[in-house]
Amino acid sequence: MNKRMAGFVIAAICYTAAIAGAFCLIGYKAAYYRMEQSAHTLIPQTFYATISDIQDRTFTVTGMEVNDINFRGEFLFTAAETTKVTWRHTDILPEDLDVGDSVSITFTGDILESYPAQIQQVEMIQLLDDEK
Repeated sequence: MNKRMAGFVIAAICYTAAIAGAFCLIGYKAAYYRMEQSAHTLIPQTFYATISDIQDRTFTVTGMEVNDINFRGEFLFTAAETTKVTWRHTDILPEDLDVGDSVSITFTGDILESYPAQIQQVEMIQLLDDEK
């Protein structure tokens, strides 16, 4: 094989390796981005609040001062049929909650940036008061 042909083969191998490496990097970045985007919606978050209004199964709550600053405002959510409502590890109904009750809210998913902020997927409401 002459030098010209050997140079051509080496250049072709390097070009192919560079293209394969670029595609691997792009695929890795795309998969990592998708994983990062979906991770925050799968991790449950909990904050403490006081119920300020109830309309059917829709609650408006005010976050307590013990929360992170992001959870001290007003929030609106609906207790779906799948939302677990408890008091002292005993299931209760959303209708058992009253304005002024202290609760913890556990949710997954997004919070819509509106006023009040709207929580999309409430998993559990836990009544914190000592007496019911």
